[in-house]
Amino acid sequence: YYKLAFPDDAASYAVINAFIVGLCGVTSGLIGGYAADKTAVIAEQAGLEKSTGRLVVPIVGSLLAVPAWWMTVHASDFDSAMIWLAVEYLVAECWFGPTVAVLQSEVGERQGGTAQGLFTLTGAIGNLAPSILGILYGQQTGADVNSSLVLSGLLGNGVCAGYLFSAVCFIVSALQNDSDEEAFSLKQ
Repeated sequence: YYKLAFPDDAASYAVINAFIVGLCGVTSGLIGGYAADKTAVIAEQAGLEKSTGRLVVPIVGSLLAVPAWWMTVHASDFDSAMIWLAVEYLVAECWFGPTVAVLQSEVGERQGGTAQGLFTLTGAIGNLAPSILGILYGQQTGADVNSSLVLSGLLGNGVCAGYLFSAVCFIVSALQNDSDEEAFSLKQ
């Protein structure tokens, strides 16, 4: 996309993107893990399950990623696009640590391998999204169409919808954690 939208900055993009992925992605992961530990304590103090507190981090990260990504692919200049891309990495990549922590704490010992396999499978399915967007892009472009506008529209709508869907999945999981705890306490 960036090569189409900002052809004069194609060489700079590779270096800047590597810096953004390396610095912002790692920082987001570390801060996400730290924040998940803190929100787990806060949730427990509020009478909720720790996993519910941990899931607040990827919920908020996914929701904040929507406007950050939208601004990335709708930026009017390369520098703004890269700033928004950095912001998007900072807010969006915080999900991994809290998700693995919840997976490890909520899944029984005998189902750990299966749960980890399913977790990996969902990532593989998510990796199909670029291929699907590529097919849609190929179907919508023609000689009289501005391909960077088509691509920014597809990326904006597709990726933002993915972030919203992720937030909904994390919300459902967080709500499920608390309803399981309530059901367990009712049985006793």
